[in-house]
Amino acid sequence: MKIKILVLGLLVFLLSGVHSYSQVALAVSKNENGSSVKYSLKTGATLEEAYTKVQKDLEEQDMKNIFVLKSTENTGHELKSGHYVMIISSRKNGGRFFVSYGLGVSPNSREEAEQRALVHLMEHDWGYDKNMGHAIEKEGMLEDLTPSEEEK
Repeated sequence: MKIKILVLGLLVFLLSGVHSYSQVALAVSKNENGSSVKYSLKTGATLEEAYTKVQKDLEEQDMKNIFVLKSTENTGHELKSGHYVMIISSRKNGGRFFVSYGLGVSPNSREEAEQRALVHLMEHDWGYDKNMGHAIEKEGMLEDLTPSEEEK
């Protein structure tokens, strides 16, 4: 009987330490000029869950013109672990300030995640040119991205 209790206790201990690695999504709220004015970065057990969470987060902040920035390219949003990098680019567009974001995840390196973020940014900002440059908005390990980190 003591062995069964010991084994059960060991199983509970081991299972409680298992991380539930998440997939990641990015959504933005855009102004009338198409510039991103607010973003939401959330994780979920699935991509669909992450998409739902980013949409809901911006809606709860009373944001309008919300776009979930899904990716059709190899940007790594479906990965459950690895390096993530979120980039931001800003420029003047016809005399107006324009901001856009991109998100990339890589199991290999931070540099590859940044390159994937650039691909993602260009999927949603057709006027972007690599010569315009970008900055790192957030970065880290996807498995370390917790709800408190998402809010920063």
